[in-house]
Amino acid sequence: MLIKIGTRGSSLAVAQALEAKQKLLDSFPSISVEIIKIKTSGDKYANANLAEIGGKGLFIKEIETELLANNIDMAVHSLKDVPAFFSKDLTIPCILERLSPYDVFISSKYNSLQSLPQQATIATSSIRRKVQLLNFRSDLNIVPLRGNVTTRLQNQNFDGIILAEAGLTRLKKHHLVTEVLPPQTMLSAVGQGAICIQCRKNDVKIIDILEKINNNKSFIRVKSERSFMKTVNGSCFTPLAALAEHVNENMLHLRCMLADEKNIYFTERTSFTEDAEKMGMDAGLELKSKCL
Repeated sequence: MLIKIGTRGSSLAVAQALEAKQKLLDSFPSISVEIIKIKTSGDKYANANLAEIGGKGLFIKEIETELLANNIDMAVHSLKDVPAFFSKDLTIPCILERLSPYDVFISSKYNSLQSLPQQATIATSSIRRKVQLLNFRSDLNIVPLRGNVTTRLQNQNFDGIILAEAGLTRLKKHHLVTEVLPPQTMLSAVGQGAICIQCRKNDVKIIDILEKINNNKSFIRVKSERSFMKTVNGSCFTPLAALAEHVNENMLHLRCMLADEKNIYFTERTSFTEDAEKMGMDAGLELKSKCL
């Protein structure tokens, strides 16, 4: 059996696809796996403001089109690139084991966010990161930075940049990290650090395969976070964040952030893992009401 995996062509996307391929081969030694690189709109317009050209969904749009056309069997995405809502004919039955969900500060000049001088310039194109940075240090000057991880790391015109720790780990560049930012300072993007595998909803054979390599702990965590995002109808225009972490085998802690033009709001929940989706919904309704 040959399985065709669709992915973006960036070095991080390919590393993630290779991770998924290895998981499949470990569990199903008799199958063959081919990785197919697909150029997405997000890659084509690398220097444009994502919010202005259609949002983070542009990083998966063409891949989903190939999936719906039966040209590939499954798609590997960074879960944080997957919008709250996608095609009703597709499903995500598998989350691989999640790496760190945290953001990191990288600087060749300073050893922490706190140590930055007044009016220091930090580069990030994430509205989520921007509102939290300004909540932490209102004097900071935040400037946009697009491109893949390697491109961003090569840009040294700033006092520091903010990136996801998981991406650096997967690219074997973790040694560049200056400071791992705690969630109290920088709450994570929904699904950050998690690789998801998407397929057609009617492809029972592929769903069965993917369910066997699914990491249930990671699946539960991101289910709670995405429930929050769906409830607030989040997009890349929306400054939101959510991080669910296991307290123990049966309990989950969820911390969420939502901001409007004037204020930033946080809330927390702790409950049983079977309430993961409900926790996200409850948190979303609470913060949504505050932003009205």
